[in-house]
Amino acid sequence: MADYIINENGVNRPATDVETARIDAKNKAWEDDKPNRQLSQIREIRNQKLSDTDYLATSDNVMNDDMKNFRKSMRDIPQNYDSSKYDELLAIDSNGNLTHSVWSKP
Repeated sequence: MADYIINENGVNRPATDVETARIDAKNKAWEDDKPNRQLSQIREIRNQKLSDTDYLATSDNVMNDDMKNFRKSMRDIPQNYDSSKYDELLAIDSNGNLTHSVWSKP
């Protein structure tokens, strides 16, 4: 069981067993929901990448095959990657750039 400190009116005290159980349950619920939070973030990134290339999909423009494949791979991300791959999809370098190859535009 984790040791938690509760601050009440500026005074620190150890958490009771009931408070500790409530904090542990809240932390577990947060961790259990991680895949949903990651998928939401992945969808936001994917939607932005598609939006950035929407102008190429107009009727008076001929899109090259590489761009067609890129846009298809964006649309297929939720089906092609399960939650075990979400950390890889969201990995960033020291400059804050996504590192997974699926995000690279042709």
